[in-house]
Amino acid sequence: MSNPWDDLEPETPRVDPLSTEPPAALRPPKGPGAVAVFARGMTRRCPRCGSGNLFRSWFRIRERCPRCGLRLEREEGGFLGAMTINYVVTAGVWVALLVVWLVVDLPDLHVAALTIASLAIAGLFPLLFWPFSKTIWASVDYLIYRTSPDYGSREAANHASGNGGRP
Repeated sequence: MSNPWDDLEPETPRVDPLSTEPPAALRPPKGPGAVAVFARGMTRRCPRCGSGNLFRSWFRIRERCPRCGLRLEREEGGFLGAMTINYVVTAGVWVALLVVWLVVDLPDLHVAALTIASLAIAGLFPLLFWPFSKTIWASVDYLIYRTSPDYGSREAANHASGNGGRP
């Protein structure tokens, strides 16, 4: 007997009792684990395949990975996450410098030298860290996108908007 609330129950995946493989909804996503993906991002490598050569120049990332075709910047404004990562890491480096400086230099604080060191970190570190922040953000984006049902099919991803779509 059915009741009006049957439609509210989530559908459970159908399991073949003779199969040893879990249903598709319960399988983990294909590809490397999160630790490997972040390690690749921190070394300026593709989060999916691990290949290098992702940058045309120090500040320009390629549209796609030359080896596996993963889109590295999905959309306009996709650089905001990389900017945030760059800012947070730069602020962390500056705070670390400040704490070490204060521990070493107190009670006679040399303000001029601290100001020059702070300006150097604030001006140079973001420029040096920029490509790393781009690939770390591509890793975050990849980890989010690969849970999509279309992830397994490159053909579907090439025709869809988002992390596989073509402009």
